[in-house]
Amino acid sequence: MERELGVGATATVYRARDLRHDRDVALKVLQSELAESLGRARFLREIRLAAQLNHPHILPLHDSGDADGFLYYVMPLMEGRSLRERMGDERPLAVELALRIAEEVADALDYAHRHGVVHRDLKPENILLHEGHALVADFGIAKAIAAASESAALTQFGLALGTPIYMSPEQAAGEELDGRSDLFSLGCVLFEMLTGEPPFTGGTVQAVLTNRFVHTPPDVSQVRPAVPAPVSRTVAQLLAKIPAERLSTGAVVVDALRAREGSAAAPPRAAAEPRREQSIAVLPFANMSADPENEYVCDGITEDIIGALTQVPELKVAARASAFAFKRRDEELRVIGERLGVRTVLQGSVRRSGNRVRVTAQLMNADDGFQLWSDRFDRDLDDIFALQDEIARAIVERLELRLGLRGAGPLVSPPTDDLEAYQLFLRGREAVHQRSPASMRRGMEFFRQALARDPDYARAYVGLAEAYNGLGAYQYMPPIEARQSAEQALAAAARLDPTLAAVHLFRAQYKIYVGSEWGSAGDDLREALRRAPQDALAHLYLGLWCGMRGDRPARDAAISRAVELDPLSPFLHAIAGLAHTATSDHEDAIALTAKGLVLDPNSIPTLWVSSAALAHAGRFDEAARHAAHGVDLAQRGAILLSTLGYVLGKAGRREEALAIRAELEERATREYIGPIALLHVDVGLGDEALIGESLRRNLEAETGPGPVCVVIPQDLDRLLDHPRLGALVRRLSVYAGR
Repeated sequence: MERELGVGATATVYRARDLRHDRDVALKVLQSELAESLGRARFLREIRLAAQLNHPHILPLHDSGDADGFLYYVMPLMEGRSLRERMGDERPLAVELALRIAEEVADALDYAHRHGVVHRDLKPENILLHEGHALVADFGIAKAIAAASESAALTQFGLALGTPIYMSPEQAAGEELDGRSDLFSLGCVLFEMLTGEPPFTGGTVQAVLTNRFVHTPPDVSQVRPAVPAPVSRTVAQLLAKIPAERLSTGAVVVDALRAREGSAAAPPRAAAEPRREQSIAVLPFANMSADPENEYVCDGITEDIIGALTQVPELKVAARASAFAFKRRDEELRVIGERLGVRTVLQGSVRRSGNRVRVTAQLMNADDGFQLWSDRFDRDLDDIFALQDEIARAIVERLELRLGLRGAGPLVSPPTDDLEAYQLFLRGREAVHQRSPASMRRGMEFFRQALARDPDYARAYVGLAEAYNGLGAYQYMPPIEARQSAEQALAAAARLDPTLAAVHLFRAQYKIYVGSEWGSAGDDLREALRRAPQDALAHLYLGLWCGMRGDRPARDAAISRAVELDPLSPFLHAIAGLAHTATSDHEDAIALTAKGLVLDPNSIPTLWVSSAALAHAGRFDEAARHAAHGVDLAQRGAILLSTLGYVLGKAGRREEALAIRAELEERATREYIGPIALLHVDVGLGDEALIGESLRRNLEAETGPGPVCVVIPQDLDRLLDHPRLGALVRRLSVYAGR
């Protein structure tokens, strides 16, 4: 070794002489603590693959090894400077220079990803400029470090697996990574090259990491008008918070950047991930009628077609929540296809006049906007189910799936012969989806009116059960009453239509939220999925149930499938966060709910779970802000208000917490306030006398496990060995299913 060139968090770099080949080289020696954590075999195994990369824009690895316990690797000695040094002299870079560097880096990433190597720490320091071209350095070393991430020594020495300013949201959340994580980092670097500042900043590392979940950087062309609009769009796609929304490969990035010539240039299509040919999103049908009240008919047609198509085994269908995220939004078909992971999109409109209805439907190729099929249907509204079946069959046949449909039963079976009952059912479903106490009660009234017209309407009974579950979960009615009413409704539905998967789904839901024997909910969810394998909600609740039982691998598999089917649902991210809160994985819960709040900053369930997770992580100020926002949106609903009281108590803001407790006590004299609300506040205050009394009230009320798991699961766990309170805690239903 001739001399030291620099010292970093993971290695010291020396200028050395390769005597065998008579050349100058850069020798990187890992810090001793890191080397000890990694171990020789693991280090050499992880870096061997990177050493096989051979690309003109990747700095090669000459050698690696172990010298008396010092792990090292050898690279060519580059006489040029790093991109970081160049940006220190020139900020921002010339547009054409920045784009050429980005193209070369994207080309290098594309090659590495195709060979199974993800960089994990792309940043200006690791992009070298040599003879006017970019060379990406340190492929493989971040993977080698990550392989030892479970080591206590790594955590002890504070070695970061990635650089916060350039880290993707999924890397910040500790999720599994693929090449799209590197492309997000490339987007950060390109943003900084073009504007002079990184897209995500903050006063602390945590602030920087959090910003990428909640902050959307400005368009580059707004910051710097000289940047072509197509380039600005490409940067925005690279910085998408959800991997499925980014440009999918380095090759696609190169094409996008090279398409900048000409003001009309548009970025090429960018498949977010490999998408199956047989995949579809059914967008909400537009209401073309003069009466805006017909909106529920349009939504009902849309939902029933979605339900029909999910019966087709070979067809992937985007779930309702994600499809309805595009309602009244003028998005390009390509963008919709990217975000939902589908190749085809069904669009339509409904025009109603009296009892006549005209439905226009178009099946489009999402990649190129080419029309695959279209038709217009003029029918009496009495024929609505036959019309829905006709549309669904036309789609299936056009996609040329071998489904054996000839001679098979209809995809859409009439759930009732009474058109008025069906329209009342649609109104009820629309109201329940709004999830406020008033809307759920309004929905129940519509369902009862539908059943008055058709007592054999099974789906109306399921709607009643869903409303009872919601009212019980949010403590707007006694859990015992909610449970009994939901079970009676589901029993009636099962009697009338034994094939309904939703019966099993909502039976599991009431067991989890308001039931005392939630341990059997897994059987109901597996039966629901056997009948409806594409039901995102069933996968989601299976993930929650597994999380409540402490089964992390099964939880993660179920939630991953739910996200694949319904990627744009804020509610899904809320329940996924709850599944992680139940296992004390609070940082993961924070990351999941942060994604949900990006999709909808006013999602009450997401704010609820987020505030609890933040409180468990000791981030009380943020938790209080989220809880207070949820309280406002829920019009001081007891469950949200009690969560705010819990957070304030934990934060030491005792007087404020006591004021909330007093409000809940006073309101309980004139409306139903579930005893779990007072228990939340009492646990936050840490008052053992109050906790004991609240525990007794919850035992009498048979409070279900759901509201407990959101806010106070770990607090109760710590009381299990309490000499006086432990016996009471163990009698709670949340412990009965474990």
